[in-house]
Amino acid sequence: MGAELLVNVAPFETRIARIENGRVEEVYIERERERGLRGNIYKGRVQRVLPGIQAAFVDLGMERAGFLYAGDIGQASTNVQDNRESDDDSDESTNTSSLPRAQTPINDLVKEGQDIIVQVTKEPIASKGARISTLLSLPGRYLVFLPQHNHIGIARRIEDKTERERLLAIGRDIADQQGGLIIRTVAEGHSKEELEQDLKFLLRLWQDIDTRLQHTKPANMVHTELNLYLRVMRDFVDDAVEKIHIDSHEAYERMKSFSERFMPEVAERLYYYPGERPVFDVYAVEHEINQALKQRVSLKSGGYLIIDQNEALTAIDVNSGSFVHSRNLEETSFKTNLEAVHEIVHQLRLRNLGGIIVLDFIDMQEEKNRQRLLEVLDEALSRDKAKTQIVQYSQLGLVEMTRKRTRESLGRTLLCPCAHCDGTGYVKSMITICYQIFREIVAEARAYPCQKLMIIAHPDVIDLMLGEESTRISKIESFLHKEIMLKSDEGLAPDQYEVALI
Repeated sequence: MGAELLVNVAPFETRIARIENGRVEEVYIERERERGLRGNIYKGRVQRVLPGIQAAFVDLGMERAGFLYAGDIGQASTNVQDNRESDDDSDESTNTSSLPRAQTPINDLVKEGQDIIVQVTKEPIASKGARISTLLSLPGRYLVFLPQHNHIGIARRIEDKTERERLLAIGRDIADQQGGLIIRTVAEGHSKEELEQDLKFLLRLWQDIDTRLQHTKPANMVHTELNLYLRVMRDFVDDAVEKIHIDSHEAYERMKSFSERFMPEVAERLYYYPGERPVFDVYAVEHEINQALKQRVSLKSGGYLIIDQNEALTAIDVNSGSFVHSRNLEETSFKTNLEAVHEIVHQLRLRNLGGIIVLDFIDMQEEKNRQRLLEVLDEALSRDKAKTQIVQYSQLGLVEMTRKRTRESLGRTLLCPCAHCDGTGYVKSMITICYQIFREIVAEARAYPCQKLMIIAHPDVIDLMLGEESTRISKIESFLHKEIMLKSDEGLAPDQYEVALI
């Protein structure tokens, strides 16, 4: 099954769509304003050591110094021998809090004026600086590489004893003398070759970081967590991905350089898209995203789904609608349910719905049809990279399942509670409307000659552009080499706007 990735890059937002058999299956979105510091690596310099609270402040070259707690100083950093614990139940995240910790007093571990390599583990909040650690970790697709340890651990969420032993054996076999490993949950069921390929990538990345460390002055960043399009290359480009289309020349060059250095087998699949028509429009991705924000999903047979996402769970109801072409009710129900299964799996991936999911299929009386439906559902879910588990029919005839949460759902990313219906429904947030306008500006300026552009929109949208998003406006003006003028119109609804070319 061939797949393509579409990479849409703008100064304010990056969006990536995965296309399989001509249909949008997954969408990833990262907004520049929401990118944090967690995972970044710095060459810092110790400013102050505070024995009273067993902590130190480290200059990272930012407005506020980083906070280094004694328990976040690795033994490798203090020349203390690390103990190998190959059967550790460490979590798969980059948080290495379950690794061995130094018990030595802080003033015996670091000194004022000392240069030190640290990684951000928690974002700065209000007046507090970022929390940092000397326990460096580099996340990959299946592994987390620990460059300063010889520790091998495995995610505690992998519960099957046989699988844990298999993965730990692989980990010990492929482990490099340069560091240790944590085997992530997503490694479950994957081969030694796949894990070994992931480790090769991480070793090349660490070698690159280590080289930069030798030439970086204190109070400077050495490595930043990969942005969305590089993370997607690292985590989601598999053998099924045949082409990757990028609509930004700068992003194309960065991805090309990244792939040549770390993933040479992917370099030849990268293509720069120079077209005037937005790449998401060419593949109808914008339409698919807008449809995925709706509660109702139509089926080709005339039936439909109702998808209700709540805090506790997601409920999906299957209805036959106008489909009455079969000879009897049982056959009608079975055919509608079979069609619904494939659409449900598509919507789970596209909307990135996770947690507890309850499927209310149309009632069927024959047990063979009920079991066949579960088999088809299980087969359809095999294409989903997120871990899923199906529970048999409940006493109420509902199919219960779970899907691992990998990131925020599409609806939670793009929508906000509606102020006009007391939170019972959703509308596009101001920032989503704002970025929609930005995309249209870029598309219009590329397609038609003009000297200036004018945005006419609701006062709340204009206020956002003049305030929090004023920097983005300036970047787009520099990007397009055109002036952008703003005009508010109270007669327009919040999601209504006009873009005029001057």
